[in-house]
Amino acid sequence: MDYQYDVVNYDKNIPATIMHLELSSDTQKTELQWYREPEIVYVAEGKAECICNGEKHYVEQGDFILFNSEDVHLVRPVDGTSCHFLCIHFSFEYIRMFCKTIDSLVFDTDSDPGVRAEIACLLQQMTDIDGEAEYSAMLQIANINRLYYLMLTKCAQFKHSGNGAHTSKRDFSYAKTAIAYINENYKREITLDEISGVVNLSPSYFSKYFKNVTQVSFSEYLANLRLENAVNDMLTKNSTVSTAALENGFANVKSFITQCKKVYDCTPAQYKKKLMAKK
Repeated sequence: MDYQYDVVNYDKNIPATIMHLELSSDTQKTELQWYREPEIVYVAEGKAECICNGEKHYVEQGDFILFNSEDVHLVRPVDGTSCHFLCIHFSFEYIRMFCKTIDSLVFDTDSDPGVRAEIACLLQQMTDIDGEAEYSAMLQIANINRLYYLMLTKCAQFKHSGNGAHTSKRDFSYAKTAIAYINENYKREITLDEISGVVNLSPSYFSKYFKNVTQVSFSEYLANLRLENAVNDMLTKNSTVSTAALENGFANVKSFITQCKKVYDCTPAQYKKKLMAKK
């Protein structure tokens, strides 16, 4: 499901994963994700809608959002727009050479506006670097080290400490288990009873819990995930509407068309034509 990503900058020698992503709200992004290591997403152009641990945030151009380890999150352009993102995934393996307690830390970039502004300025500098220029990797390594230094000296807190440090508002283990199960099995029928049984919750409680975390109902999340993959197959495999529908969990072609009209206000064939015209 990575057809909406345009990865244009990555260097294995840099002690972080750095990606420039060009995303459009024309391509539905549904799947929530989480990582063992923190991620910073900087909005170089546009305006982003973000979901983090069940809470919705908006990030303006020139600003960023930080996701700590295991935060369940999603980032996409607001409806009707496109965005240029700079995404940085931290490397605990590298940081651990300097900070042995890194696995016990979380980061708060909101408490000090001055530090936040300094980080945003640094991220803009990283965005502006020409990845093809000679010695650009050397400059990015210097920037990553500066970013890590600011995060460790100005933003680091120990997990679950009594001084206001990061604590989870909810138990997201159920959501992670459920989302992983849905992402692996969306091509077949999944009932509410089945998915609630996977996480050992009652169907009614799971429904409320899942919507709190993802901002959509279980059925809507599943339908949007199928839609995203079906459209992807039409774009990348040249699948027909009927093949894309049946190979991605829709009960029939009609349900695929109905979901596409609901999300994109057009049929799958019309939507494919619209996307292909932009290339």
